Amino acid sequence: MVSPKKAPKPSVDAAARYRSRRSSDAGLSTWRRFQTLHSTPKPKAPTYPPISSIPRTPATRLSQPDASPSPFPAEPVLAADFDSQAPSQPPTLLYLAYGSNLSAETFLGRRQIRPLSAVNVSAPSLRLVFDLPGLPYAEPCFANTALRKIPGGPPKLPPEVPDLPDLPDPPPFKPPHHRSFKRNSAGDPIWDNGLIGVVYEVTAEDYAKIIATEGGGASYQQILVPCLPLPPSVGVPEKPPIPELPKPFIARTLYAPRLPDIPDDDDKATAADDGDGDDGDDPAEPTPPEPPSWFRKLLLPVRRPDPDYAQPSARYLKLITDGAAEHDLPGEYQEYLQALQPYAVTTLRQKIGKILFLGFWAPLFLLAFIGGRFFANKEGKTPAWLAATMSVVINLVWVSYDAIAKPLFGDGERTMKEGDCGDSAKAQRARRYSWIRGDGAGDDEEKRCLLSGISGR
Repeated sequence: MVSPKKAPKPSVDAAARYRSRRSSDAGLSTWRRFQTLHSTPKPKAPTYPPISSIPRTPATRLSQPDASPSPFPAEPVLAADFDSQAPSQPPTLLYLAYGSNLSAETFLGRRQIRPLSAVNVSAPSLRLVFDLPGLPYAEPCFANTALRKIPGGPPKLPPEVPDLPDLPDPPPFKPPHHRSFKRNSAGDPIWDNGLIGVVYEVTAEDYAKIIATEGGGASYQQILVPCLPLPPSVGVPEKPPIPELPKPFIARTLYAPRLPDIPDDDDKATAADDGDGDDGDDPAEPTPPEPPSWFRKLLLPVRRPDPDYAQPSARYLKLITDGAAEHDLPGEYQEYLQALQPYAVTTLRQKIGKILFLGFWAPLFLLAFIGGRFFANKEGKTPAWLAATMSVVINLVWVSYDAIAKPLFGDGERTMKEGDCGDSAKAQRARRYSWIRGDGAGDDEEKRCLLSGISGR
């Protein structure tokens, strides 16, 4: 009987090489795992509390406003008219936020505000707009509010409803994926159901900090606006309690009014001759001379020709949409915010212009606002001389943009598309010198270019 052959034993050298290779593979695997763990950037935890940590403002606090205009206003009123009547500053204030202060990153993080409570509200007498000029090519505009005419009551039904014939069953309803909104003259969606925002209950010190970070009163005015609390979006219990009807209350917010144009000196001279044969030759009491119109325009806030033209930056718009999601604002309002298109640089000329323009103006722009926070008083307001300086700087920014940057580098307020009139040399030259002549030739040329482009498509 032949015995089976035994497998040869591995030599000492082969076993040593196997153990060495196995240990080196294990060490290499451990080293690669260590590199992967330490080379992957970890998301930084926020240094501020989440929005969910803010309790809901009780109805008893809403019924005790820090300013009580009498009778109860149906439209916004200036807060200064009623703050002067108050005997002392209340310990807490109700502040309505609608822009970047909705975001926890801005309000709780960067600005270090710690609200005592918050409630989602609707302000039917206001609407959200983006007409506050900022810095071209970077932050073209910021959020603002505009007065809104409250529509009347629901239409009345006829006294008798006639009987309708039997109709076939309609097809099943399929909800649209995206809500359709009305559009303004620039093609942007419009939310026409009143302003949606959040009312924070803050201390007087935190409210002064809010005013200081919002320009110190140089851009915005404080107004008192009637608000309606919105119910929280929670699941319906088995035996839901009968909800109380929301009661309106007063909160304060920031509003930049759209000032009328200042007439030029030539227009005032023409209006002085009213055609009655009196050319001003009769003796009259001497009046102090007024400063020229161009000087007065430099001291007033910037007023753009079309308030619906500029688009907010993607960074600024993301703060608003993130804040709306964090506060769980109504879904339709969040859809509206998501439908807004941000400004984007699309051409090489715009990229070059952005570098040159911001390199010159951004330091002065930031210095003016940082100085506003530094010199703000205990109420958060900046001195009159500093507010005037900030207005002059912002006006010079936009004058140089209209006269030089936009004709040379392209649009810094709205995203340019292929075939836009900004690429027309003739339209650029007309817009470049129309602000000097004051005849509006650049606007007419731009309209003709636009109409020709639409008819050719």
